[in-house]
Amino acid sequence: MKRAILCLALAGLLALAAQAAFAAPDITVTVTLGQIIVDVSPPDWALGTVPATFSKSSWVSGEAGHFTATNSGNMEVDIMISAGNTIPSGWGPAGGSMTNYYVIASGIGVSPYTSEPTYSPFTTPPPMLLAADVAALGTVSFDLRFTAPLADSTYNAGGETFTVTLSATGSL
Repeated sequence: MKRAILCLALAGLLALAAQAAFAAPDITVTVTLGQIIVDVSPPDWALGTVPATFSKSSWVSGEAGHFTATNSGNMEVDIMISAGNTIPSGWGPAGGSMTNYYVIASGIGVSPYTSEPTYSPFTTPPPMLLAADVAALGTVSFDLRFTAPLADSTYNAGGETFTVTLSATGSL
């Protein structure tokens, strides 16, 4: 009887030792904060004088785009673009040139950059998708085209400035 108990105890110890030998290694979970950071260069565009209803673009033949948006974060993002405020207030973005309304459009050229990109006008809100799935440290080169308001608007007073805003969200 003692021998049977001793055999059972020894068998139990061997089973525990075998289980320990086949156990999985420790599991470690690392949590990383997703950072969404988009930088743009250059930060402004000096249009100069643009007559009423005329258009002016930032496009230059042979260049990928006047502006470069860089995903400086650590995750893939979708970059959005929207029209912002004017200073002094009085203008607004629209789909067509009207009294006190200008048109702002963006376009991404296609290599070899020998012709202007196709521009898509945008108004605010909502933001418009400029580029999807931009990798961390990836860049997007783009141009803008501005069309001035009608002659009978506050545009005649001169000195208006407007903003264009880039924003980003994590790609799904």
